[in-house]
Amino acid sequence: MTIRNYIKKTYFYKMEQQDGTEDLIFRLVYLMKRVMDRWTESKLAGITPESLNVVHLPYFMSIGDHGISNHALIRKIKVTKQGVSKTVKELENLGLVYTEKSETDARSIMIFLSPQGKLLFDSIRQNGLELHTEYKKFVGTKNFDTTLSTLTKMIDFHERLENEA
Repeated sequence: MTIRNYIKKTYFYKMEQQDGTEDLIFRLVYLMKRVMDRWTESKLAGITPESLNVVHLPYFMSIGDHGISNHALIRKIKVTKQGVSKTVKELENLGLVYTEKSETDARSIMIFLSPQGKLLFDSIRQNGLELHTEYKKFVGTKNFDTTLSTLTKMIDFHERLENEA
């Protein structure tokens, strides 16, 4: 099933619900995560190592072309140091990244994409850009851009709440 057909199916399901829960953000975010995970798994099936999990992707894609420190990665994707350490080790075992001690901070390591990792990174980025294009065709560029902007603002809102607590 294509992402477009799944979105249409989800839309019509939403229209059938009458209990007032169809627009709850928790449900919509959950559904979006599920369809994105399925889309990602189907798109990456032939180009990624079998043991690469969808859970690895936020870590992997945050490393970028120039590498990232473990501390910056923790801040960027908002996970624990243990989570980053475990996932980076798994990515190293897959041959997708390598690490070096930071030249500027003895407590930090730098994480870089390996040559195989760079090829995979470029392929995943291209697939992501193609999906953005499909979304823009489906909902319109303005709606898509507004959605991304709104989600970013909502994330910022929750981060502020966490920092105030």
